[in-house]
Amino acid sequence: MKHKVGILTPFLWSTPSAVNDQVLALAERLTAEGHEVTVIAPTADRPAVEEAHRRVQAVLTGERDKVFLPGEPFPRYFFAGATYAVKHTGSLKLIAAPPELIANIDVLLGAEDFDLLHLNEPFVPGLGWSALRHASVPLVATFHANPEKMRPFWSTRPQLRRLFDSLDAAIATSAAVRDMAALSFPGAYRVIPPGVDLEMFGPARERAAGPPRIVFAAGLERRKGLGVLLRALRLLGDAHGDATLDICGNDLQERRYGRLVPPVWEGRVRFHGRVPRRAVTGLLRQADVFCAPSFGPESAGVSLLEAMASGAAVLASDIPGYDEVVVNEGTGLLVPPRDVRALAVGLSRLLGDAELRRRLSGHALRAVRRYDWERVTGEVLEVYEEVASRRRHPLPRRRRQQRELFADFHVHSHHSKDCVMPVADILERAREVGLDVVAITDHDSAEGGLEAREIADRYGVRVIVGEEVKTSEGEVIGLFLERTIPGGLSFAETISLIKEQGGIVYVPHPFDRLHTIPSPAVLRENVTDIDVVEVFNSRLAFPGFNELAERFAQRYRLPAAAGSDAHVLQGIGTSLCGMDDFTGPDDFVAALAESRIVRRPRSRIYLQSLKLLQTTIAGSAKDDGQVDSPA
Repeated sequence: MKHKVGILTPFLWSTPSAVNDQVLALAERLTAEGHEVTVIAPTADRPAVEEAHRRVQAVLTGERDKVFLPGEPFPRYFFAGATYAVKHTGSLKLIAAPPELIANIDVLLGAEDFDLLHLNEPFVPGLGWSALRHASVPLVATFHANPEKMRPFWSTRPQLRRLFDSLDAAIATSAAVRDMAALSFPGAYRVIPPGVDLEMFGPARERAAGPPRIVFAAGLERRKGLGVLLRALRLLGDAHGDATLDICGNDLQERRYGRLVPPVWEGRVRFHGRVPRRAVTGLLRQADVFCAPSFGPESAGVSLLEAMASGAAVLASDIPGYDEVVVNEGTGLLVPPRDVRALAVGLSRLLGDAELRRRLSGHALRAVRRYDWERVTGEVLEVYEEVASRRRHPLPRRRRQQRELFADFHVHSHHSKDCVMPVADILERAREVGLDVVAITDHDSAEGGLEAREIADRYGVRVIVGEEVKTSEGEVIGLFLERTIPGGLSFAETISLIKEQGGIVYVPHPFDRLHTIPSPAVLRENVTDIDVVEVFNSRLAFPGFNELAERFAQRYRLPAAAGSDAHVLQGIGTSLCGMDDFTGPDDFVAALAESRIVRRPRSRIYLQSLKLLQTTIAGSAKDDGQVDSPA
């Protein structure tokens, strides 16, 4: 199956970034396999941002329906907005600024109709947060680094927890990243390592003759360990008087670290500053030793993999992430982090033993095949397929009927403990407000619906027998039932019992945290068995809960419905569906897929007060022995 995918990165596209390198490589490989990919990122390139604005304005003014025109090549690029600076894993990064970003992203997501969005570092402020809040398509996220480093932005941690729960799949680039992420955001993660272009970083056919060359390729951050490496050179002294060291990654490295170069190494240490990616490839291909003395935090060691693919012998710190890439004494050497003496010993071993370098390099070249982009892309596509399989195929459009039925699919009767409405009164009220169909959905009982169905013909109202079942994992409604389903079972078990009766699975108020609701994980696990989602419930205290339900229905292409959740007569018909006629459960869902939501709001405080008053009076009368039950 071919997918239309939006891949998002929060990092400035115009600045070198390991995450962006991975995004670009994945986008190109997915495109080569026939998928339609759009990269969504911030940039400092103002003309590119203005181009995105022009595209958005063309959609908003109705000049065209899509942000991109048919025939524009893939991968496509949408540069969402400007930037501001924050720290991420000890580095200063440029992150997209929310105001212009949110507006542009909303238009892009609404117009392009992606099959799914793939977020990278979703908890970095900016792009990921906006997509998590506003996307109405399935979401995949890749964690590249330790989420704990984003603690300064976690004043909204409960909200982040809910955002994480909205993910359809979470990928970690290493077991270390998975374990660190799970400490703060427990859940299921799939470990998919970063990819390496084995053709770009393959060993040189011929190495230049000369003394052994050490290469250090990393940023300016102290945690990368350049200071540790230069102090290790001081311990080496002139023991390997012909060896050289090439340093690249940042133009300020020489200014900050140049004074640490030992006198005996003067002239043999070269600072290259920031160099193009192709130049890094050239340095690695000529390297005898690649040194990565970082003391963390690191994730999956992409630079180590590129060095291994280039044929260099790797000497790295024994830290989480790196220890998954390098097998000590097998595919490289690992030394304790910050241990200058141990690093010097490792360097001495490698510089003085060409056979050791060849052995480690040979093992590394075989091991690095695991990280080939073809294999990694295949693993990512497996995740895409799993996520996409939860989404319904659009139902074929029906020819609309001339007469529209009006239906309220969520009404309680006196068979619910918190309601006193007699069934006959419900049907009379339904007729008065113009309802053609009403579903009686009492708590843990189908008796109200069964009773109503027996007398429905007197009122000219069609009755759907339903039940709002309180499972051990939240509430779910069964429609078109013939008998009561017991409460207290699991969500999946309850759905199975609804299906056994030929019923329809209807999820009410799925995100109203004032009700007993299933978790997002439970909803995702059972989404292929859910038939209908209630996207408008007129009793909800906060409109945002209905909006979340609507996005959930859109995400998985589930038919949307409305229900009043009435517990008093005055609430019946305050939210309903206008739809074509249907004969039973099978064509009910098809008819509902093309229905419209009709809102007839009344004061929630008024309706809630009536409910409280009526149940209180009924309870008092029952206690006094005046009535046995509503008649």
